[in-house]
Amino acid sequence: MAGFDRPRLFAAFAALITLTTVVSLAEAQISPGELHSSHAFLEGVDNCVRCHSPQGNQLPDKCLECHTLIAEQRRTGKGLHARTEYRECVLCHVEHHGRDYNLIYFEGGEESFDHRVTGFELEGKHAGLKCRQCHRPENIRSQSVVAAKNVSLERTWLGLERACASCHVDEHHSQFTQACGDCHAASSWRPAAGFDHSAARFVLRGRHVDIPCDKCHVFQTFVDPPSDSGFVRYRPVDHGQCSSCHRDPHAGRLGPNCTDCHDAAGWGQVRAESFDHDRTRYPVEGRHITVPCDKCHGARGSTGPLKFASCSDCHSDYHERAFARRDKRGACEECHTVQGFRPALFTISKHAATDFALSGAHLAIPCEKCHRTPEGYQKFTFTSVECLECHRDPHQGQVDRLVAVAGCRTCHTDRTWSDVYFDHSTTSFPLAGRHTTVACRSCHLREGPPQVTEVRFAPLSDRCESCHTDVHRGQFAGDETGTDCARCHTPPAWTQLHFDHTRDASFVLDGAHRAVPCNKCHPSVSDQTGRYVRYRGVTTQCAACHGNSAGGRESKS
Repeated sequence: MAGFDRPRLFAAFAALITLTTVVSLAEAQISPGELHSSHAFLEGVDNCVRCHSPQGNQLPDKCLECHTLIAEQRRTGKGLHARTEYRECVLCHVEHHGRDYNLIYFEGGEESFDHRVTGFELEGKHAGLKCRQCHRPENIRSQSVVAAKNVSLERTWLGLERACASCHVDEHHSQFTQACGDCHAASSWRPAAGFDHSAARFVLRGRHVDIPCDKCHVFQTFVDPPSDSGFVRYRPVDHGQCSSCHRDPHAGRLGPNCTDCHDAAGWGQVRAESFDHDRTRYPVEGRHITVPCDKCHGARGSTGPLKFASCSDCHSDYHERAFARRDKRGACEECHTVQGFRPALFTISKHAATDFALSGAHLAIPCEKCHRTPEGYQKFTFTSVECLECHRDPHQGQVDRLVAVAGCRTCHTDRTWSDVYFDHSTTSFPLAGRHTTVACRSCHLREGPPQVTEVRFAPLSDRCESCHTDVHRGQFAGDETGTDCARCHTPPAWTQLHFDHTRDASFVLDGAHRAVPCNKCHPSVSDQTGRYVRYRGVTTQCAACHGNSAGGRESKS
């Protein structure tokens, strides 16, 4: 080690040898100075050669005769003194400076010593420690150092071992056999960055990866003897079954093997394909098979107790207590099964037992058509079973007097609306003749725009011209009542006349006139609207038809 004057030191040794040859000088004048207190037993001229050669040189081998621990280090090639640059003892250890002089010389001071040359580099938290925080008697583990009689444990730098346990308490109390450095670093005790749980007997997967260590590895106090202090239990830790750490929320009902249904990815992620719900008190059937587990068990996978005695324990009453007064108080299974809400088990035969037995076209009508309001509400209670309870009156009250007696069935059946059975003789206009074959809507016309379906039934005029065009252009019109077609025509046929020319006309037909066709006297004429037969305004003078000669043979003169 540098830092002191080597020429001066060697000059001192030379002077020492020279002085030893002068026997007449006093002993105090021979020695260059007092030895250190640890070497005081070597004082005196007779002892110089125990450390020096006759020429006055200090010999390392001489030192090693006493300092056997250093000799052992050099022999085994371990430690600072085994290094080549530290084989000269006088580079670091200077004597003859007095009893209390520090025998170890540190260039730049003790704290500047480069600890790497010892083979143990100070890293992390070690780098900030004072030398004597480690180099103290209680940390010396080398038995050869402890047993050495010429070594002061308070001052020596020897005897420390590199193992962590030589200075530190084994926090794990022999649970691990590997070196501390395999898991921990000198920078900090926690976290144990070098520890790989995948190398343990229980490999962390899924949610276990994020669980704090102390959830599984708990602090254990000493029992024998009792003490408040203790250690964290790392091994052995029982992990043969999930129940070793976790409470069985099923209380043993589903068997001991949690992994039959769950894995470490999360408790809520149940392997539905391997879980047999039949092992529970509620076997899953029908549509329930496709229902996600969390719909019943919640997002956190609650296992109960769950209510399932009735459908309403999970499902809202779709019918809003409309059947609460029935014998089974509206139990869903009375009409539905787990196979699906539709179709319902409420059959036509069951509907026949209600106040409204289905028949005719009602058999093909979806339930919602009657049992759902326009606003979307359920409706199962009705104030009446009459048609107008569900159907709009297309007649706008025109036939109320008939409906009041027998309802819509006076004219219609529930097979189809268009099949009408009405006795027209109950009206003021009984149908007869050709009128019996005329379609109803030929007389009872729709009113209003096309989207309006009302048909006019009452009041309707029973006058012929209210339906028929007066082909006679008002020639037979009477008073303000119009033309009375029935004076000549009958319902069976228009051409079947009961017109009596003698009775009903001003020109009596007799003689040969009876055989003359009508159109011989009543010609077809035209006006702005078309052709028609002239009946009125025809002259009755013979000459108008026969000329001036009687019988057509008279002379014109």
